[in-house]
Amino acid sequence: MPELDEISYSRGATVDAVRDYYAFLTKMYLHEDSVMAPPEAGWPNITSADPAGLGKTDEVFDLLANLPYIRADGDTAHGAADCFFADWQSQIQSLAQGKTDCDELRIITEGAEFYQNAPPHVIGLAAGADNPCFVLDTELGIVHWSECPGEIYHNPSREPVEDDPYEYAPEDEADWRNDAPAWAIADFFELLKDQFRELNFIPISPHTVISVFVQRGQRSEGMISMLREIYQEHGWPDLERYRKRECLEAVQKALEERYPDQADYHRG
Repeated sequence: MPELDEISYSRGATVDAVRDYYAFLTKMYLHEDSVMAPPEAGWPNITSADPAGLGKTDEVFDLLANLPYIRADGDTAHGAADCFFADWQSQIQSLAQGKTDCDELRIITEGAEFYQNAPPHVIGLAAGADNPCFVLDTELGIVHWSECPGEIYHNPSREPVEDDPYEYAPEDEADWRNDAPAWAIADFFELLKDQFRELNFIPISPHTVISVFVQRGQRSEGMISMLREIYQEHGWPDLERYRKRECLEAVQKALEERYPDQADYHRG
């Protein structure tokens, strides 16, 4: 396991990791125009002044101002299995307009169990009540994944960080960190890529990604093996051979014919 003291935070490297991850998703399933790149000077509505009172550090806002985002307007898309990534330039705008409040936003991005104990230098990467909880720490250079599936957590190919949060965090904060495995930021996004490469996360349209770790009942028996076979027939995971459009069309057709309850209708 990597040691925490071997890891450091870099804003530039974090932005690069997120940008590279979203580019990877567009090669597999995501529409390219679903990803919004920040202006050269950063998103203009995100400043370190924190006018909305979110209570985060300047470094957090500097990071948020320079990240790309998956669009939250219109027909939104998953950025991991059953997961919508937070579009922070949109969320900050909603705060400024009074459409949401800080507590509500922190609950849906940091989780109800952690947000009251979360220090100012962390920020949630996903947004939604039913989303996985990914919390990025701009001081330690790690991302915690609360309730990470054991099949991922215990995979020896990409081990989480070894550390003792009780050595540096208050007890309530440390309790949460201790229960939520963490990876160095770049490793975390590579870990997510691994799940797509291994077809543990399976896109069924340009907008929807399902997880093989979720039980779907007898009516879905055989569906996962069918989907994996379709992806492999279309060249996945070899990006030089993979035929994205044809693969997603074949997935949709197969689901409509054999598992209509699982098909992602009206998702072009």
